[in-house]
Amino acid sequence: MSRCGGLIVCSVLLVSSAWAADDQALWREYGLAHTEATQAGKLKVTTYRMKDLTGALAAWEWLRPEGSRACELAAFCTENSGRVTVWDDNYVVTFEGGAPTKALVDEILKGLADKRDTALPAIFTFLPHEGLAPESARYVLGPESLKAFAPELAAANPGFNDGAEAQVADYKVGGASRVHLALFYYLTPEMARIHSAGFRGVANAHVKRSGMLVAVVFGPATETQADTLLSRVQYEAKITWNDTPPPSPIKPLYQLLLNIMYLSILLAALCLVAGLIYAGMRVYRRRYGTLDEAEAMTTLHLTGDQQSTR
Repeated sequence: MSRCGGLIVCSVLLVSSAWAADDQALWREYGLAHTEATQAGKLKVTTYRMKDLTGALAAWEWLRPEGSRACELAAFCTENSGRVTVWDDNYVVTFEGGAPTKALVDEILKGLADKRDTALPAIFTFLPHEGLAPESARYVLGPESLKAFAPELAAANPGFNDGAEAQVADYKVGGASRVHLALFYYLTPEMARIHSAGFRGVANAHVKRSGMLVAVVFGPATETQADTLLSRVQYEAKITWNDTPPPSPIKPLYQLLLNIMYLSILLAALCLVAGLIYAGMRVYRRRYGTLDEAEAMTTLHLTGDQQSTR
C-alpha cells in the first residue's frame, strides 16, 4: 500500500502479455514507456507514460471510445458511460468505474513524473472539422496504426520511414453512411507528390494532393461525397520570421531633424537671454553712474546737417 496526495491507493503494474498481440505492437509504435494502475476509492486509475507528446496524442485518440463527449475536467478530456480519458503532455490517464472530480484529476495530473511538453504535430491543424464524426479521429504514426485504423491503405507504402504522419477520421457527407478520410502530412511537397502516386493504385480510393498534404478518401463513397470531402482539405503554409528586421531609415532622419530644431531653439533662447541680461546691466550702470569712462558708448545725435559727439 502507498499513500499519494492523501489518497490510499494500490499500485499494480500491468502485464503487457495480457494485451492482445495487435495491441502490443500498437503500443510499441506509439512509444509506451510505462503503465500503472491504481485504485482511488471506487475508481480505477490507469496511467500511460509515453516517450513523447505525439505518442500520447495517438494513444489518447485510440483509447477514447467513439461517441464519447468532451468534458471540462482537463484541457484534453473525453468521457463516456463509466470512463474518462485525459491527455496531458506525454501522459494518458483513464478513470473507470465512475466520474472523477476535477480536484482528483488535477491531483493525479500534478503527481505525474517525467512530464515532457512539446509542440503539437503539424497535421493536427489541417484535419477538416466540418462533418467530422465526434471522437472518430485516430493518429497514425507507422504501419501498425495504419493497419489498425485504415487497413485498406496498408499496402500503399505511405512513407513512414521518411517522416510521414497521418490522421484517419470518419465524416458525415451527404448521406447516412460514414465516409473515411486519411490525411497524410509529409516534410516536403515533393515527397507528397511521390507518395500520392502509390495511393492512386488503391482500389476505391480518391486522392488529392495539396502542398505537403495527401488526402485519401477510401472505402464506400460516391464520387460526389469524395469530391466534397476532399475539397475541404487545404494546405496553408505558415511562416514565422524570427530575425529582427532592419530599422527604418526614416525614423533616425526624422529624429535628427527634431534634434536640430530643438538645438536651434535652445541656442536662440540662450542668445536672447544673454543679450537681455547684458543690455539690462548697461542700462542700470549708465542710469546710476557706475559706467566707467572707458566703457562709455559713443552716441551720434544727427539733426539735419548737425552732428554732435557725446
